[in-house]
Order: sequence, then structure tokens, then C-alpha cells
Amino acid sequence: MIMVGMAASTSIAANEDSAFDDFIADWSFNGYIKNETAYRFREPRSITKIRNILSLGGQYAISEDTSLTVSGWAYYDLAYDLFDYDTITARYVREESQPLVFVDNLDQEKDSPAADIRELYFDIYTDNMDIRLGKQFVVWGVLEGMRLTDEINPMDFRELILLDLLDYRIPLWTAKVDYYSEEATWQFLWIPDLRFHKPAPRGSEWELLQDVPGTTKPDSSKLRNTEIGIRYTKELLGAEVGLSYFYTWDDFPVVFRTSKIASTAEPTFFPTYTRMNMYGLTFVKPVGGNILKGEFVYVPDKYFGLENDTDIDGDGYLDSDGILQKKHIRWGLGFDFNEWGMDISPAISQWIILDYDPVLFQDEYDTSLALFIRKPMPEKSAVFQLLYINLLNAKESYIKPKIIFDVTDHFQLSVGLDIFYGTSSKLGVEAQQGRVLGVAADTSIQNAQFLGNFNNNSRLFMEFKYTF
Repeated sequence: MIMVGMAASTSIAANEDSAFDDFIADWSFNGYIKNETAYRFREPRSITKIRNILSLGGQYAISEDTSLTVSGWAYYDLAYDLFDYDTITARYVREESQPLVFVDNLDQEKDSPAADIRELYFDIYTDNMDIRLGKQFVVWGVLEGMRLTDEINPMDFRELILLDLLDYRIPLWTAKVDYYSEEATWQFLWIPDLRFHKPAPRGSEWELLQDVPGTTKPDSSKLRNTEIGIRYTKELLGAEVGLSYFYTWDDFPVVFRTSKIASTAEPTFFPTYTRMNMYGLTFVKPVGGNILKGEFVYVPDKYFGLENDTDIDGDGYLDSDGILQKKHIRWGLGFDFNEWGMDISPAISQWIILDYDPVLFQDEYDTSLALFIRKPMPEKSAVFQLLYINLLNAKESYIKPKIIFDVTDHFQLSVGLDIFYGTSSKLGVEAQQGRVLGVAADTSIQNAQFLGNFNNNSRLFMEFKYTF
């Protein structure tokens, strides 16, 4: 009896080991270990980042037509342990000259440690349909680095726009269905997960605007607040053409405000998130061995801010709660070609406010230029890259030269620069020691900058990455 029991136990253990081995065999794993170190070479000079990242992902084949994908990361920034927080953020130098709007008390919020599930979704495949359910990214745009139709996933601004494309997108719990007919593809989106742009940590060197206290947010538990999208893609005249509609929320809150003109009294703010309808068109067309790409978007119901001194009705107060709703369009064109052994991709994009009113804070035409260059250097096992962005209206720009060395098949070493040009914002406020006191006496002096606010944050960076 003892021998029989031992044999049975051995058989059960062997079966369990075999089942576990079969389970593991159905998984495919990937990931990387990465170090990102940055040094700000403008005053106050400092190492500002020593971020160590572990990213893991895997795909499990549940059956021939069903799979599970999961990925996540965790990171820790060692710079906060080795250097003074105020030195890293440069606050003790810049706080008086660069007030942080809407922030009464500057916190010492660190972007570390952090851990997050980036993807967790099921794929179900049929003969003419793919279904993806779970936390995921959805990309509709065809112009890299320009958000025109590509408004599905909100952005993480913890390092402004310096992160890789997938790193700065925030994944959302989404139901996505792709239906393939003989001549076209239909894509349907349902997004009950309401999230919005994530600002940089309070008080960090990348802080620009923060969540305004008291912001009214939609209730994600209500079905009417979910986001829906539909996209139709078809080959037409030798081009891949996409038509889309997205019923969404503006990922930036609209800051309605009550303000008395020519007064030092602080305005009363009523920030809220608002609905938008977005109608989009994209195309990608081969042209003589090169590629022409374009995007067009029509938004009939976006809100724009007024100048602080707008008082057309003469009642002494800012008109229309400081906001007007206008129709606007966005368009962009890009061209990918190869010359002198380099992949070169110039692009232009523009926002145009229709039925423009000169009291609006934003210009009628807002134009941006971008250039991406990639030069393989196989003799050095390296690739040189250059990204250039120019915001013409604001007269500000960003340049990122980077060279990537393939030390081995799995190990990469990268060095580069993040360089900013431009001036800081002037938002018609008075400040003292970094605190906003109220509306400035001369409210006509206003300009909202983006890249220029970080003119003193230019830095040298180095990255080590091991993939497996």
C-alpha cells in the first residue's frame, strides 16, 4: 500500500510538472532593463535624472484564435537620493521669475518610484474580425509626433514631450473591434475608461500647468460619458485613406473664469472637462519610392480662451466667462524620402480657428514644423537620429540629436541632447516669490509659451538598454 501511494504521488507530481511546462511553453516573454541619466548643463547645473527601468511583457496563446497580452514596468530615480531636490528642479533659482499658475503651495512631488501595468488585453480572432478587450493603446495618426487625429490616448507630460512615443501615451481600458470586408476595414472603439492628460509632478523642472483645484470631471460610471470612435479605411487612388469620427472629451480642462477688469483681485476659476466631436481624414500614398502622408481634422465645438482685458459689453467684467466656443480645423502633411543614405521626414501642421474673433487668446493660424532624420552607420554599428520641432507662432523650438550604438544584439548605448529655444510665458498675472498674486495691471501683455518655458532645461543624456 505504501509503495502504491508513493507511485501515485510521483505520477501526480509528474503530471503537474508536465502541465506547468506546457503552460510556460505557451507563453512568449520579452522585456528590457534600462538606465536613463540626464545632466542639465545650464544653471543651476545638475544631474537631474538617474532613472532605472524594468519592463516586462508576455503573450499567452490560449487557443489558436485567442491570446492574452500583458506588459508593465517599474522604475526608480536614484537622482533624488544623491542630489538636493531644489537643485534638480532648479526651483531656488527660477521660482521668483517663473510663477506656477494656479498653484498656491509648491509641493516636492517626485516622479519616483512608479509601477504600472501598461497593457492587459485579450485578442480574439475570427475569419473577418479581430476583437481586442482590455488596457491598450490605439493609434489613428499617420504623422509621428503630431497629434491631429491621434487623440485616443491622453498624454503623460512627466518629461514634457521627451519620452518615447509609447511611453508618453496613457493606456486606456478599451473595447476595439476591427471588421475586415473585401474592400475596406472598419474599426469600432468603446472607451469607458475616462482619463485625461497627466501633468508633470508638482514643482518638478517640467511643470507647466497643473490640475486646477475644483475641476469638474465627468462621472466614468455613467454610460453617457463614455467615449466612442469609428474609423473606415480603404484603398483609394493608390493611397490608404482613413475616415474617422471620435466622440470624446477634451483632455485639457476648459478654465471658465470670472474676472473684474483692471483689478488686482484674483479671478474665480470654474474649470471643467468638455465634450468634443472630431471628424478626421488620413492618407498614406507611395510616390515614386517615397511616401506622402496627411491628416485633416474638423472639430465644431472646441473652447478657446479670451484675452484677460476683453470687455466688449462694458460691464467691467471679462466677457463670456473668459471662453468662446469655435469651430476649428487641423491639417498636416509629411513626406518620407531617402537621400544621401538618410531617411528624411519633414512635416508641417496647422490649427485654424474658423470665424475667428480677435479677442481670442490663441492665434487664428497656429503653425508647426517638424523634421526627423535617421542615418544608419553600419560600419560603426550605430544609428544617428535628429528630431527638430519648431512652433512658428511662439518662436520656439526643440532639437534632439541622438546616436545609438548597438554594442551587442541585446545591448544598446545611446547619447544625445535635448535643446530648447524660446522665451517663457507671460500670462497677465502678478507674482512675488513664485506665488501668483492676481491679474497684472497691464493685462494686454500676454503670451502663452510651451517649449520656451524650458529654455534653461537643455540637457545631455545617456541611456543604457538591455533587451531580452
